[in-house]
Amino acid sequence: MSKEISLIRVAQAEDTYDLLHHIAWTDVVLPRLERRKAIYSKMIVDFHLGKPIPQELTVEQIAGKVYGIEEIISLFEQVLAQGEKALADINYAGIQLA
Repeated sequence: MSKEISLIRVAQAEDTYDLLHHIAWTDVVLPRLERRKAIYSKMIVDFHLGKPIPQELTVEQIAGKVYGIEEIISLFEQVLAQGEKALADINYAGIQLA
């Protein structure tokens, strides 16, 4: 990986880290995502136990919503992991960022 790409990934990770530790994410967005994921997951379980689901949704749509929420959270975690690796690579090359 080039040093330029490494530096970009480090910057992206830093910005993502700032976002993920911002009150808007920690106290508003993430809890809402987790709550919705729990609600949708329960709907799927309830459906398989014989309970009806809301008529405007299919079980596939509900599963897609759960998958989408997981993907969003995973994307943030992936950006952070790539940035941490890029920072380690830069440090290993003898470059120190302030």
